[in-house]
Amino acid sequence: MPDTSPAFFERFALRTEEILMTRLLPKEDPGPVFRWLFKIPILFYKIGLPLFGNFILLLTTQGRKSGKLRHTPLEYRREDGTGYRIIMAGWGGNTDWRRNIEADPQVSVQAGREKYPASAERLTDEEVAAFLVQAMKLNPRSARIWSRWAGEPVSIDDPAGILRAARHFPSYRLKPID
Repeated sequence: MPDTSPAFFERFALRTEEILMTRLLPKEDPGPVFRWLFKIPILFYKIGLPLFGNFILLLTTQGRKSGKLRHTPLEYRREDGTGYRIIMAGWGGNTDWRRNIEADPQVSVQAGREKYPASAERLTDEEVAAFLVQAMKLNPRSARIWSRWAGEPVSIDDPAGILRAARHFPSYRLKPID
């Protein structure tokens, strides 16, 4: 009988992410196929099956030009100490959801069945670097992902390199609004 433990699924997800991010995903632009694949969690959220709620949230921003609500599924991690969700922009921050947050940091978050309004607060490069270190401790293979997207080697043993890489990964802390 195959292993169906949560640890197995997490390992599978991390390995799949590494393959996607280091071998398959174009660096310049995700292209139409990956754009479509990345939107699949939206369907699950809309039909009431937030299967990815433990690691993918649904971020709703207001379009900076159109004013329309925009839904983006994003991988997240919990911040040590606060429990706030941290999200990171790929492609050097050249994403619509990041530009929408810069125009209006008031967002809506759904993670699993939990929904709440939040304020998106930009992390400093030092905070992003600490996040990268934490990610590499949880998954040493993630160093390959950060290296590819930063355009230079990133190693847990090189704090200066991690800090340089951090500027390529604009990140935000999602603070619930009471």
